[in-house]
Amino acid sequence: MKLSSRRIIELTKELVNIKSVVGTEEENRVSEKLYEVLSALPYYKEHPEDLFFVENLEDPQRRNSLMAVLKGQKEENSTAVVLIGHIDTVGISDYGALAPYATNPDLLPDKLKELDLPEAVQKDIESGEYLFGRGVLDMKSGVSMIAHLLEAASGSLSDFSGNLVACFVSDEEGNSRGMLSCVPKLVELKNKEKFHYTVAIDTDYTSTRTLHDNNRYLYAGTVGKLMPSFYIVGKETHVGDPFGGLDANELASELVRKINLNVALSDESMGEVTVPPVTLRLRDLKPEYSVQTNRDAEVYFNYATHGITPEKVLAQLKKEAEESFQSVITKLQAQYDVFTERMHLPKGTLPWKVLVLTYEELFLQVERTFKDLSGHMNAYAEKLLSQGITDEREVSMHMAKELTKISGRKEPLMLLYFSPPYYPHMAVTGETEVEKKLLSILEGFTDENGPHPVVFRKFYPYISDLSYFSLPEAEAVEALKKNMPGFSVSYKLPLEEIRNLSLPVANIGPYGFDAHQYTERIEKEYSFEKLPPIFLNTVLGLLEK
Repeated sequence: MKLSSRRIIELTKELVNIKSVVGTEEENRVSEKLYEVLSALPYYKEHPEDLFFVENLEDPQRRNSLMAVLKGQKEENSTAVVLIGHIDTVGISDYGALAPYATNPDLLPDKLKELDLPEAVQKDIESGEYLFGRGVLDMKSGVSMIAHLLEAASGSLSDFSGNLVACFVSDEEGNSRGMLSCVPKLVELKNKEKFHYTVAIDTDYTSTRTLHDNNRYLYAGTVGKLMPSFYIVGKETHVGDPFGGLDANELASELVRKINLNVALSDESMGEVTVPPVTLRLRDLKPEYSVQTNRDAEVYFNYATHGITPEKVLAQLKKEAEESFQSVITKLQAQYDVFTERMHLPKGTLPWKVLVLTYEELFLQVERTFKDLSGHMNAYAEKLLSQGITDEREVSMHMAKELTKISGRKEPLMLLYFSPPYYPHMAVTGETEVEKKLLSILEGFTDENGPHPVVFRKFYPYISDLSYFSLPEAEAVEALKKNMPGFSVSYKLPLEEIRNLSLPVANIGPYGFDAHQYTERIEKEYSFEKLPPIFLNTVLGLLEK
């Protein structure tokens, strides 16, 4: 069996031509196109039950994912490999006037030439060695490789041993609702068909890890993600009396200065280091303009994980927050001393004290005097949802605000909690026979020769749906749940089903540049010529009895 680079390119262009921006019903057009392509195969005409849509009934846009099962006929073999790829993309507004061409890889390069482009991009256009377009790299080329594997295997059933279970999922760029809706279906198939799942493989994109990196990468394992968040309460005052209050904006700003891109907070495991925390939102919550200083604000960070637990992240960032809080108090006192001296007024000590609490800590304090606090907070989450506040992060922030309000606390406070979503990390250590086999196969494809070495690394570094094939120990999840407002109400995870799967994971994906940018492009030689045999032989190796 061989995979055709020409066919993968053809499918890639067809899928890129379909705009499927995350959060829109247009995502369904890609799953429908894939259904059209696969349902034309003789295998699925004979076995239509093996190709089906998976609905996400909790999704307002009713975006579907598509699942395809293919059973080899060479011999009795219950072994199955799970393949995943996402069908959505980020938006196209970054293309500006060229937005109409963003999904047309044939026309876009000539249109890009009209712009003042970075030298590297100009060079890649002129070389003819790249395809450009939204989703061409992230990740419709990877989806096309999976689809073509199903085409190729269905034409060689008598020589094909084992089973493939492919999930073409929606909403990966958003909240992973597509993958989370497929997880229970994977467990159902496992039980119904008596499949023995070995590994889950994603074909998401790969790229440079630094500005001067020439490697091509294969990965086993995946990075995780937490979203530590702060609801910050200051003390409002008139701008004419600024030292009479404590500006929540200043507390938030100092927090960002201390945490954002702080490599000391990067998580290290198995010799590999995550990117440092990155600010994803910083805003004050004042609803109107006035000359009153801001009372409250919110901040949340992307926090990548390789091994650290939610409990340890809370302890780590609580310390950072306390130091940030103290820095602001120290600065204000110094400025107040200078101001009063210049005004020839008596000096004094400002009243502010450092106060940082986790959501769980404040919850336990309030619970002592508030009857059925859990019931109240869950009902409040339901109320927010009924009011049309469906963004899980907004719900969590409002719940943090509500808990602070009913606590009766009036002093300035930083409340630390987790916002959704949660992506568990997964390490492939070689502890099991399947993990040893996976590591051996991928390491066998490494090639340090030439200008572009193929390198094997642990932990796929870009947040992906691979996270939903395994969970850390139960204690770590409990710490997360107790500090994530709205968990199980506005934000749900199929925890038991994920734990039931417990699969090692790998990413074998195309290579290119500038994912999520208007210069997104894929290198054709590696992605369509060198990678498909690596992908195919990895799958076949993992299907061996």
